[in-house]
Amino acid sequence: MKKFLLSLSVAIFLPLSLFAVHPLIYFGDTLEWNTDWVKRQCGTLITKSTLPEISGIACSRVTPGYIWMQSDDYRNVIAADEKGDKRYLKISFTGLPDRWDWEDMCGGVYNDTNYLFVGAFGDNNETEGNYYIIYFQEPEIVSSVTTQTIRASYIHFQYPEGKKHNCEAMMYDNREQMLYVITKVYYNVCQVFKMPFRLDYDPSDIVTLEYVCDLGVKSDLGSGSNPDKGFHLVTAADISPDGKYILIKNQNNTNSTYCWVLLWERLDGESVAETLIREHHPAPLRCYNVAEWQGEAICWLDDDTFYTTSDEDTGNPPIYKYTRKQQDIETVQPTVNTKARLTLINNVMYVSCTDGLYTLDGRKVERAE
Repeated sequence: MKKFLLSLSVAIFLPLSLFAVHPLIYFGDTLEWNTDWVKRQCGTLITKSTLPEISGIACSRVTPGYIWMQSDDYRNVIAADEKGDKRYLKISFTGLPDRWDWEDMCGGVYNDTNYLFVGAFGDNNETEGNYYIIYFQEPEIVSSVTTQTIRASYIHFQYPEGKKHNCEAMMYDNREQMLYVITKVYYNVCQVFKMPFRLDYDPSDIVTLEYVCDLGVKSDLGSGSNPDKGFHLVTAADISPDGKYILIKNQNNTNSTYCWVLLWERLDGESVAETLIREHHPAPLRCYNVAEWQGEAICWLDDDTFYTTSDEDTGNPPIYKYTRKQQDIETVQPTVNTKARLTLINNVMYVSCTDGLYTLDGRKVERAE
């Protein structure tokens, strides 16, 4: 949700040298440009009248190839392909509290069922106090331009000690079956909270979230009367379907032509909390999203692909697709590099050779029988 409108400067890629004097410091580590991902615009969402401000997206797991999207104040959820030029399903809801400011969405699996979660927890002035997570079973997308009415459920929650926070980011971990929300704070650290997902929450009860950790620190990046204070203003987050990778995105408050996307690689046996409190992945994603005005949405397709989109100040919002760069097959050095071919297994690319299966950086994969 916009707190105030920033003037849009000319969209150019800013040279890295501009930030050499005042690097962004995050958990004691200087962010460096990451060239391991390729960004391209795969589509444009022709829905400005339906979704005037996109705040959350989630890849469909029931009907692959489609992306769910939701709007801030209009309580609309639609599904479109990655090109964005066809609207396949629009959902309306019954039985929900009269709470505006829907700020993020994500998907997850619980008891072998795919769910979609929508966070009705925006609170720019930190005065609202009533916060909800709406959830419903993900429907199948079967026809074009169809409106479907769904009776969704919701969880009424509060923050520890009854404190009020503005929030624009939410993610669900399939391993822990846990929901995480991240506050949006101006010029200061954001905070992560969690809540286990269950189907038996009573809507009349208020669930208290559990504090996890602080996220981001101040820095001296920027200049002028309102210098940017580092990684703050978190607007989106998502955890990959297998729980291995975490993406958290922010909005730069003084320069609308870029944002940061940080990447964590989760170690075996780690909880999300344990991952977030240590340093992020050695090569975080640093995105100058020059066309992402008011970028507030991100979602994983799989470990090697994620999408972002945003609110456009005037036109229809673009849909961006980020793909992890794959190494050339010649760089892989298996014991017997014969009849090598690329193969996709569970949405992960490998090199299959006569003596076994290898990752793209040349490590042999021990497959369970």
